[in-house]
Order: sequence, then C-alpha cells, then structure tokens
Amino acid sequence: MSPRPLVLALLVIAGCRSSSLPPPSSPGQAPRGTEVWVDGARGDSGEGTRERPFRTLAEGLAVRPAPTVHVARGLYAGPFLLPEGARVVGEGESTVLYVEGREPVVRMEAGATLERLAVQGGGWGVKTAGALKLDRVAFSGQREGAVHLTPGGRLVAERVQLEASLSEAVGIALEGAVSAEVKGSTFLGPWSRGVYAIGGAEAVLEEVVFQGAVTALEQGGGRVRLRRVTVEQGRGPGLLVREGTLEIEDGLVIGHEYGLASYAAKLEVRGFTSLRAERAGLGLTRSTGRLVDIQVSRSGSFGALQLVDSDLEVRDFRVDDVDAYGVLATRGKLRARNGTITRVRAKEGYTGDGLHLRGVEAELEGVQVREALGAGVLAAQGAEVTLRDVTLSGCKLAGLVVESLARVKAVGLEVRDTKGTALAVLRDGEVWADALTASGMAEGLVWAECEGATKVHLERLNTEDRRGLSAPCIEVASPVPSSTPHERQRP
Repeated sequence: MSPRPLVLALLVIAGCRSSSLPPPSSPGQAPRGTEVWVDGARGDSGEGTRERPFRTLAEGLAVRPAPTVHVARGLYAGPFLLPEGARVVGEGESTVLYVEGREPVVRMEAGATLERLAVQGGGWGVKTAGALKLDRVAFSGQREGAVHLTPGGRLVAERVQLEASLSEAVGIALEGAVSAEVKGSTFLGPWSRGVYAIGGAEAVLEEVVFQGAVTALEQGGGRVRLRRVTVEQGRGPGLLVREGTLEIEDGLVIGHEYGLASYAAKLEVRGFTSLRAERAGLGLTRSTGRLVDIQVSRSGSFGALQLVDSDLEVRDFRVDDVDAYGVLATRGKLRARNGTITRVRAKEGYTGDGLHLRGVEAELEGVQVREALGAGVLAAQGAEVTLRDVTLSGCKLAGLVVESLARVKAVGLEVRDTKGTALAVLRDGEVWADALTASGMAEGLVWAECEGATKVHLERLNTEDRRGLSAPCIEVASPVPSSTPHERQRP
C-alpha cells in the first residue's frame, strides 16, 4: 500500500478524536467554578494557583469565566471592576481593597460577592446596579458612603461593619427600584444617615445596631422593615420616614431628637421603645397605622407621643417620667387602648397633662394616668372624646379638664386623689359622664364655668363629695349621697 492513503486515514482519525477533547486554555481563561489565588506580597506573579498565586487582584479578576478569587493579607490598590459572578474572598480585615481618590473602590458589571475583607477610602466603597452580596466586610474612610445601590440593584449583607469618618457620608444608599436585606450588622460613627432609602426602595434590616449616626434610617417612600434594631448615641431623629411604609418589630432608640418621626407615612409597629428623646419619643404628622407595645421614658418638652393630623391606633403602651405631655394629639383621629401614663412633669412651666387632646376625635379605653402635674385628660378646641374605663389618679390640676367647644363622653371614669377637682369644665365645654367614681379631691367634685354652651350631665355617681354640683349648668340624673359639711363651690 502506498503510504499516502495511510497518512490521510490517520489524519481523519485524529481529527475525529480532537473534536471530543477540550480546547487548550488561553491566557486569562479558566474552567467554570475554578478558584484562583492572589498574594500581593509575592515578588513575581504566578499562574494563580495556591502554590504560585497572582501578584495583583486585577489578574485574578481578568480570569474568565469569573472564578472565586482568594486574596491574601495585604493592601490592594484599586479601583476594581468585578465581572459578573465574581467572588472575592479575603482573610479578614487584614485583606484591604482601597482607593486614595474619590472613585468608588469597587464597581460591578452585574452580580458579585465580597467576603471577609475590608474596603477603605474612595468616594463610595461599592457602587452598583447589580446584585451584591457582602459577608463579613468592613467599610471605612469613604467620603460619600459605603454602599450605593442604583436602580436595579439588589443587596444581601450579613455581619457587615460600616464605620464613618465624615458626618456627611451615608452608610447604605438605596436609590429607586432597589432591594436590600441587611442582617447582623453594625453602623459606627457619625453617618448623616445610616440607611438612606428613597424613590420606592425596599429594605429589611434585622438585628442591626446603629451607634453614633445622626439619623439611623431616613426613608422617603418605599417600604422598610426593621426587626430587632437598636439606635443610640445620635442627635437627629433616630428613625425618619416620609411618604412610605415602615414596619417595626422590637425597635429601641436611645437618645436622639425623636425616637421615631414621620410625615405622611403608614406605620405598623409592634414593640418599640424610646428612651431619653430630646423632644418626643414619637413625633408623627399626617400618618396612619397601628402602634402596639410602645414604651417611652424620659422624653423632652414635646411629650412622649406627639400626634398631629394623624389617624392612629395605639395599644398596650407605657409612658413614664416624661416632660409636658404623655400624649399630645392635635386634629386627626386617635384610638388608644390599654395604656399607662405615669409621672408627667413640667420642666419649663408647661401643664404636664397625661393626655392633651385638641381638635381630635379620640377614643380611650382601659387607660390609666397617674401623677400628672397638670390634668389627667385635657380636651380642647372642639375635640370629640370618648372615655371608657379610664382611671386618673394623683393629678395636680384636675382629673378631667374640658374647654373651648370640646365634648367628652365618659363611661366608667374613675378619678382619685387630685389636688384640684375631679372635673373642671370651662366655657363652652361639655361633659356627659355615666358611672363616675371619684374620691380624694382637694377642691371638690366639679368646677364649672357656666358661660356660653357649658354643660355637665352626670349619671350614676359614686362619690361622697358633692362640692360644685349646685352650679346651674350641671345636671345630675340620679340621687347622690348627702352633702358633706365642707361642701363649697369654687369661685
């Protein structure tokens, strides 16, 4: 046989076999799922193996498809662009990615992961419109903020620490149609806003601590859920929401101007405590929703709960040792059940009322007020108030004060141990009380200023004190006990 046909046959066989074998690797290529190593302390660069690592992170990030890049301890100067699917794993905070200028330290083409490393300097630590996962990453030294998500971005962060060095910087900025889930993380230092969520952003913060942020959360629209979040050592509103939905489960704010401040927001709160707020524990304006299991202690001159033009249900609340007002409600609607207000003081000469209600529709049930320097309940400026099973004790001015076209209907009201009267009804005030129990009043049962439309109607009285009942604007629909020797009407 001629050798020429044999050679041709062998070439055909070789060609068929070569089609089933993988092509040779090209520089910068790696099989999917490959791991590469980087060590900036090496004198020369290897091929990216554990034994002969790359010298620069850029070499590891140039591998395609994007591998897991293991980065040894050391300083790695950026900026860096992470390809889609990249995973960068350091050796703790001693692995540092940094930028000295104002560029972001890290940008991403799409989704990427950073684990067990530190990001220092730059304008932003990370800026992306893609999916970002952070695990045990520490941020510090940024001029604008740590993490910036633009529309389309998605963030999952666990065990992250964000430390501010400038009070103008933002911890995590969520802008537009983005979502974020942050768990077990800490914000340290004077962030102007720990989390800034605007333009329809959605976020969940769980077991997160803010220490020193001017405002821990500022929300404009969208939906944010807080679970077991602690805020302390700041000076602005601890939590601030405007025109969005905020859900809180077990939140704690210590100090700050307000514990929670809102405007035109929807609130669903179950378990919230404010301690030592400079102005008010909760300052809510034009807001709606439910507040359950609320505690406020040692708040400032705007009271514990300051509610303006809002429609709110408040249940199972406790207020103690606060200035000026336990609850201050102006206009809107309030439904309060099963609450206790104690020790309302007046540092700056305010009256110190347990509940101060002006122009509001209010229903109070199962509420107790004790040791208020002013009135237990004050209703004014056309307020429409219903009291059911309310107890007012130890109030200095009076148990219930009604004035200026306010109307109060009380069923099962109990007033004890006041320094003034049980009921004080001023010009144009109106009271209808059924099953009123009263004892220990220093100045009698009722004082009524019988001018204008003032009217007091009493049924089923349970008291031995008849002082004040002879006023012409008072009707008593049932017999009362005989008068006491010291009966008198307050002038």
